[in-house]
This record gives sequence, C-alpha cells and structure tokens, in this order.
Amino acid sequence: MTTLRRAWLYGLVSELEPGRDLLVAGLGANARYLPHLPTRVPNFALCDAMGAAIPLALGMALARPDRHVVVLEGDGSLLMNLGTLASVGAASATNLTVLIFENRRYESSGGQKLPEVDVDFAAMARAARFPTADRLDGATALGAALRKARETGPALFVLPTAYDAGEAIPPYSERPDEIRLKWNRALGKETSWQRNA
Repeated sequence: MTTLRRAWLYGLVSELEPGRDLLVAGLGANARYLPHLPTRVPNFALCDAMGAAIPLALGMALARPDRHVVVLEGDGSLLMNLGTLASVGAASATNLTVLIFENRRYESSGGQKLPEVDVDFAAMARAARFPTADRLDGATALGAALRKARETGPALFVLPTAYDAGEAIPPYSERPDEIRLKWNRALGKETSWQRNA
C-alpha cells in the first residue's frame, strides 16, 4: 500500500516538536514542499545535492546531541549513496531518524524508474547496525514510529509513497543562501556577517 507524499509530510510536521527536533530534507519534492507546510521546527532543505541529506543530517546530529534530527531522503537519492547507512551505524547517532520516501522513481530528474530490483532499505539499515528500521503502513503510523526512534535511534523508516506524474509539486521558493540564513537564525547562531547582509 502506498500513501500520498502530502499525507506523509503533514503527518510528520504535526509530530515535530519545537525546541527538540530539527528537520533536513534532501533534493526534490520534499524540500520544495517544506516552505509551504506548517513546520514549527528549524528546517534545512537541500536544493541541489542528490544523496547528501543523510550525511548532512548525521553531521548535525553529532554536532547537536541535544536535538533530534529527522532527515527526509528519496529512495533514488539513497541508492546513489548507500554507504551513508554504514556511516550512520558506525557513528551510533542515537538522535538521528531517517525517513525514506520510496516511490521507485528519480522524481527530481523527471520521474525515471529506478532499477528493476526490490531493495529492502530497512534490512540494509539493520545490517548497518541501526537498532530500529522498519517499513510503515501509512501516515497514521508515523507518530508511534518517531516516538520509538527517539528512544532507540538511530532509526530508519521506509515510507511507501505514491508516485503521481501530475502532482503539482511547488517550485523552489528559497535560494540556498536564504535557506542557510533562515536555518542559522532559527538556531540562534547568526554571525555578524549574516546580520549585516
């Protein structure tokens, strides 16, 4: 069973808590939706770096052990950087949760199909020493999954996502420098050159 991307995203943002959670989104539809969602936590959207969201989120989780980092990545992006799961497992970042939007497409580059092979990302994560890795049945399962992840991370959850070639995905509405500035301001880390920008 697959779920619409918007249902996953709205379910997610309703579960995130200010002062505790941080959100990172990989290249593509998730990053483009973020500015249009009622997201109450600092969020960082990658605009042009396929497969880089998990490494970035891992660095954030290690740098900020006081915060829980949730990262959104596509299945196509993860296939381009599978070694990142081993890095997360080796780092044992207990405050990191990975959400894989699985629609079997390279959606950002035009919706091309992924290779015709079934990839069990949850099994790969477990093999890379993630204490928690599972496939969710629908957006209503997301809240319980996130609560479990906060206790037993690092965690990875596969979100079976419906692919809709006609989906009206918003265009990018923020430039990379704007995203970075907003992120720094939200975390209270604004530097003098940014204040004068």
